Amino acid sequence: MQRVLVHLPQSPWSEKARWALDHHGVPYKLMLHVPMIYEPVLRVWTRDLRQKISVPILFEGSRAWRDSLTIAEHAEEVGRGAPLFPRSHVADVIGWNEVSERILRAGRARAMERMLQNTGALIEALPPPLRKGGNVLAPMARMGAKFVMGKHVQKGIAAAEYEAAMTSGLEQAERALNGSDYLAGNTFTFADVAICCALGAIQPHARLAIGPATRLAFTEEKIAAAFPNLLAWRDGIIERHR
Repeated sequence: MQRVLVHLPQSPWSEKARWALDHHGVPYKLMLHVPMIYEPVLRVWTRDLRQKISVPILFEGSRAWRDSLTIAEHAEEVGRGAPLFPRSHVADVIGWNEVSERILRAGRARAMERMLQNTGALIEALPPPLRKGGNVLAPMARMGAKFVMGKHVQKGIAAAEYEAAMTSGLEQAERALNGSDYLAGNTFTFADVAICCALGAIQPHARLAIGPATRLAFTEEKIAAAFPNLLAWRDGIIERHR
């Protein structure tokens, strides 16, 4: 049975899903999502005309898993290798994923604002064959970015509020680690995956295959400067487990 993961390469949510699938050795094919353009197709495939469509989505036959957490849980069921959701720490793992989500929602809002002001980042967000169009296709990319913002970013929230949300989650992770290698118990779990990916909204990892303008859009210089130890922890986790 063929599995298809609809994803965005630059999205930390998509990386959560890819990481979990890869960790468990679950084979899948990647399909690049194009916001706004592919949404009608995904509505047909998911048989859902009402709920908000977002990626990652994992399709397996007639079934669909529609967020990174449920994709990771499914990978655990059908894959192999060490568990990412050990029974003794499931509640902790889910809790850390919620912390990750808060950081990422704030980070996405900030990154999307910067992308709208950066033509290079907008062009990098286009599918590879269209990037050759350069500035000619930038208006289409800007329309797609505004579409994503309209779906996911709440209006009227100040930048300082987003920064506070990100900082609060990162402080929580730093306190919990306190010199430890892992967040939930003494082993690698999806908690570590989630927070590592959340840090991608602060400073994308060097190995993440994104363009320079996109990398800049997803970088929070002030916050990154305040958490060098947490970023170093993230880099170590990726070197050992990704």
